[in-house]
Amino acid sequence: MKKEIVVFLICLLIAFVLWIVHHLNQTYIRQYSIISKVVQVPSSYEGDSIEIPLKITIKASGIKVLLFENRFPEYIYIPYTQLKKIKKSGKKTVFYISKDNIVNNKSFPVKVKITEISPDTISINFKNKKP
Repeated sequence: MKKEIVVFLICLLIAFVLWIVHHLNQTYIRQYSIISKVVQVPSSYEGDSIEIPLKITIKASGIKVLLFENRFPEYIYIPYTQLKKIKKSGKKTVFYISKDNIVNNKSFPVKVKITEISPDTISINFKNKKP
């Protein structure tokens, strides 16, 4: 009787381990809210950084999602020089945040596929410093 319980528990443990491995190998899609900081703003403008709330959607295996969530950064930093200027209307300048700026960002602990960034276009009203 005792031997049968031990065998049953070992089989249960093996089944549990296989179930975990199976789920960690599946592909998951998750959405996260994160604050991006535009840094290294030229000195001709007021302020040295700008905070922009973003929603990103990632697609990755279960193990990468697990690592990503455990080491999720508070901010991601995007240098001003990496923003792509689209147009200038009046005092507002419209910039585009490229997926590459987010994917290749050193703030992320693991490499994941980013499928969507929202908003991908931002409007920033830079104020020139007064002399």
